[in-house]
Amino acid sequence: LKHKQVYTDTKSLRYGHLMIMTDQDHDGSHIKGLLINFLQVQFPSLLKIPQFLQEFITPIVKVWQGPDPKKPQRLKSFFTQPQYDEWKESHKAELSRWQSKYFK
Repeated sequence: LKHKQVYTDTKSLRYGHLMIMTDQDHDGSHIKGLLINFLQVQFPSLLKIPQFLQEFITPIVKVWQGPDPKKPQRLKSFFTQPQYDEWKESHKAELSRWQSKYFK
């Protein structure tokens, strides 16, 4: 990247995309915001290129039924803590049948 250069496409760049891969927790969200802010200040034209900035989203919580988490009988993934909390609240009666794992 060249400072102060205006980019209209990615042909002059080594890679065609920038993918942000951060945890789905509060720290990851702040890191994502800092990266976007840096790009907006230093290379604003890159953010105008369609599909240049991409995000790899991973679940923050997975719940499953069955003895083997690698081959669950039922599996649900949650990408935000409020989404998981809402599901958990609405499934109180059957929570003992589900196993869960938080991902960091």
